[in-house]
Amino acid sequence: MQQRDDFYIPEEVAEWIGLKKSEYLSKLIQLQGPGDIGFEEFTRFDRFLAGTIERPDRTYERSEDDQTLRTYVRSYDQDEVFHQVVIGVLLEDKDQKASVFVPVLSFVSRTPELVREFSVGTVIGASVLN
Repeated sequence: MQQRDDFYIPEEVAEWIGLKKSEYLSKLIQLQGPGDIGFEEFTRFDRFLAGTIERPDRTYERSEDDQTLRTYVRSYDQDEVFHQVVIGVLLEDKDQKASVFVPVLSFVSRTPELVREFSVGTVIGASVLN
């Protein structure tokens, strides 16, 4: 995954991202059950973010408010079983003639039911399970 620090996000898109983040956080708070991984623990799982984006188990894509949203989902078994979800928007970089993935929200959960609530859109990638 190539990381860039020089990509400019237009102000109206930055505002839209902020609104989406608030919307998703609200949904997450409402749906997260007792015994799940708490918000204060999410940073423990940051080291898995690149792997989730680069090698997801499933990838979903959808259009919302004329923006393309992509959701990456990957399950891990690292001392405990958990699922990581990364939701972001794809923005066009006309200079590089490429799309840039800008994260909106990422979270981890022990419950597949919560992950399913955020696994919305057309499946554009899924790993093959034997």
